[in-house]
Amino acid sequence: MNKLSTVLQPTGVEVSRLNYAGTADPYIVWFIYNENGEAFAENVEIETGYYIQVDIYTKGDFTSLYKQVLELMTAAGYYRTFTTETYEADTKLNHKIIRFKYVESSQN
Repeated sequence: MNKLSTVLQPTGVEVSRLNYAGTADPYIVWFIYNENGEAFAENVEIETGYYIQVDIYTKGDFTSLYKQVLELMTAAGYYRTFTTETYEADTKLNHKIIRFKYVESSQN
C-alpha cells in the first residue's frame, strides 16, 4: 500500500496518521478503519483490502483541498467509497470526511 503521507505530500498540508497535535490550518488525519481479505486461493489470502478514512480539518473552505486529495488518491490507485462533511463545534473546524478502498495483491 502506498504511504499516504507520500501520496498527499503535494498538497503542502501537514498529514498525520490517527491524530494531529499541531496548530496548522488546514491539516489532514488518516487511518485504516478496516483491513480484510478480498480474495483467496486454496485457503490463502491473495488480495488484501484496506479501507481508509482521510479527514480534512480547516477553519476555512476545504473544497479545493478536497478536490486535490481526491485526485491524488485516485492517481495512487485508491477509489472513493464515501464522502460527507460536518462542522466540529468544539474545535470550530470544518471537517470533510472521505473514505477510500485500496486492494493489494500478494501475487505480484
